[in-house]
Amino acid sequence: MNHPKPRLALDMYVLAQGVRTGIYRVCDELFPILARSEKLDTRLFYRDGDEARAAGYMAQKRLPAQRLAGDGELPSASADILLSPFGVAPSPWLLDSGVLQAHLIYDLIGIQRPEFFSVEAAAEVRNIVDSLDEHTVVFAISESTKKDLLACRPDLSPRQVTVIPLAAGPSFKPCGDASLKQAVRAKYGIPPGVPYVLSLATLEIRKNLDQVVNAFVLHLEQNESSRLHLVLSGMSGWKLEQLQEALAAADKWSHRIVLTGFVEDAHLSALYSDALCFVYLSRYEGFGLPPLEAMACGTPVICSDNSSLPEVVGRAGAMVDADDVAGVAGTIRRMEESEDYRAELSEAGLQQARLFSWERCAEIVIDTLCAAYLRHVERPNNRRRRALLPGAQAARYMRSDGIVEANFIDYQNGSHGPHFPRLADVPAAARRSDWPRWTDALPLASGSTRVEGGLRAGGVFKTGAPDRPLVSYVTVVRNNTKTLARTIESVQRQTYANVEHIVLDGGSTDGTLDLILQYGDRLDYFVSEPDKGLYDAVNKAIPLARGQLICILNSDDWLEPDAAEIAVHRMGDSSGCAMLLTAANVRGGNVSQEWYPAFVHPGCYFMCANDCHNGIYATRAAYERTGPYDVSYKIVADFKWIMTCMEVDVTFVYTREVTVNYSLGGTSGDVRQHSVECMRVVAERFPFLSPTDITGLYHCFFLFAGLTDLPNPPSDRTAFLRDVFARHSANTEFLYALGWASIERLQHPCDIQPAALPVAEERKQTVKGAVKEAVKASLRRHPGAYAMVKGLYSTVLRR
Repeated sequence: MNHPKPRLALDMYVLAQGVRTGIYRVCDELFPILARSEKLDTRLFYRDGDEARAAGYMAQKRLPAQRLAGDGELPSASADILLSPFGVAPSPWLLDSGVLQAHLIYDLIGIQRPEFFSVEAAAEVRNIVDSLDEHTVVFAISESTKKDLLACRPDLSPRQVTVIPLAAGPSFKPCGDASLKQAVRAKYGIPPGVPYVLSLATLEIRKNLDQVVNAFVLHLEQNESSRLHLVLSGMSGWKLEQLQEALAAADKWSHRIVLTGFVEDAHLSALYSDALCFVYLSRYEGFGLPPLEAMACGTPVICSDNSSLPEVVGRAGAMVDADDVAGVAGTIRRMEESEDYRAELSEAGLQQARLFSWERCAEIVIDTLCAAYLRHVERPNNRRRRALLPGAQAARYMRSDGIVEANFIDYQNGSHGPHFPRLADVPAAARRSDWPRWTDALPLASGSTRVEGGLRAGGVFKTGAPDRPLVSYVTVVRNNTKTLARTIESVQRQTYANVEHIVLDGGSTDGTLDLILQYGDRLDYFVSEPDKGLYDAVNKAIPLARGQLICILNSDDWLEPDAAEIAVHRMGDSSGCAMLLTAANVRGGNVSQEWYPAFVHPGCYFMCANDCHNGIYATRAAYERTGPYDVSYKIVADFKWIMTCMEVDVTFVYTREVTVNYSLGGTSGDVRQHSVECMRVVAERFPFLSPTDITGLYHCFFLFAGLTDLPNPPSDRTAFLRDVFARHSANTEFLYALGWASIERLQHPCDIQPAALPVAEERKQTVKGAVKEAVKASLRRHPGAYAMVKGLYSTVLRR
């Protein structure tokens, strides 16, 4: 499908403010290149009141872009992407699911070291980080910043964070103009003819300028014949007490220290080039442009070795601990005494600076945005409503071990579900000591023949390691030449390299085996022999998996390219007893919706654990603990298995990241039979319940209740539940499950608006309509189930 060029809105917030910080410099260099890109249809977005303030900048840069006002029609009517350089985007933009959000992240200092900022400034950084959701395209200006961001927001995916190394602008180059250097000295109060050490940064506590002063003073005390001066350049910032104390303590050397204040861009290259060396002892940097600018001017650099600075400076500078005053003083002395040392670092710095360019930075941004836009327009239209501060979930539900716990209200990507009390042992029928008996090939019955092959037949056996687990995809199939190739190829296209694919054919007669043979040299193992149905085939296939993570992939479904990569990232240690529940795209006919995993709890016995089986990745230990699928079920053996996993303390991990495309239809689409089998699961788990109890609980809680013709709904659901509770009050297992189901459905009477009672027939129709709307509202909370019902309504419910 061909798509027009993405309409990119550049948020002019930073440039309109006009404060020439490092963030301003990033926007000043990057935005004009983006605005001129032939791959993007660029326009400029102004927040209320900003357009007038940016008029001078616009006149100077002549940006070829349409201008957008801060109010008016829906943002998606005029833009496809909003790139925000700083600050949380306005709510109308965030809440418009038609707009793809993109954000630049510079550092997490305000979160990791809030003492470096005012309360207001630190809160702004927190709000920016909290505003990112699982679909935001994030640009981090260094690997260090990316690492810090993912540590702070582990629910974000590494795949959505792209590193864009910054650069020194083209104006930063060695300056050989002696008259310009003299003019710059005169303008900023630097004595003529004396060598100086330069440090350029906003004068704030994080920049550690007090230690720069201390090291310089120590150098002079140890080398009283030195003629060096120290030049501190930059606008005044905040929390300057330590710098002021260091300046006061300089005493007899204070006349050697020059504070220039803000230096105009046109004078920076001369200032850098004229310095003996550049010292930068910042305690934390998202990138660190000043050292790179100094190197681009051929000035030797002394730099602290923390955060992103080793990425920028590398071996081209003298790297030191930010608090090693003696070490810095010694390096300054070496700079002053050795022209060869200065020349060596100068040349190394020039070469290092050439590795960075704004054109390359912009190219990464453009290519990333274009690729993300293509994924964005292909997403189903039922996108989850965006929370303004999705990262705030961590503060509310963070456990002592740092994991955000999932609950039925919400969860973050990577959240772990709780372990529920063990109220009963798993039924003996679910535990079999002979399953799974892990093996590399199906045993061959005496006297029988079959077709089998794959890489294992040639002696190729894949393995996994703790840091690189093997992901096994298991597909069982019978007579499906229509979509099996798509399924196989989706495994072949995985971005994560360590995957295997096992295909079991149930004795197909339509050419499916011939299709499998075409892929035989790329499948790890395949075999064709009769089976006793879907779940019997699955039980035969799972023990063949060699992977630490195992996924059942239906032959009419297909994977997203990064499915295995998502699974490995979210599961972390895949040696434990755990399973990952991921999202699916539901597709069929005119239905295309995202199906997010439902939180699994004891009440799901009565509600249905609405999770896509093809989006589940289980460890070997999980299968060893739960036992096989119950082959007496035709549709919901996977539902029963999920509930068994909960009963035996398998750890559930949740993510809304889409890994699989789920096709509507087939046996699992029979809503009525699905409901009947789910009620059977309840009957087996709580055998003391009567058939009337079970059908009543179905009509009170089940996801599809009201959309089938199953009879005998309670005339008064409240009275029914009270009666069931009273009659079975001694059974704590049942009450525990009933409590979970009830609290998820709870609506307190005080929150219900009273309504006038209509006449009898009108009331009947009103109640019928209200029930239907209530069911639809419930289903909309479970997009997968809603799509299934919507797609099958005409064929199942009206027959």
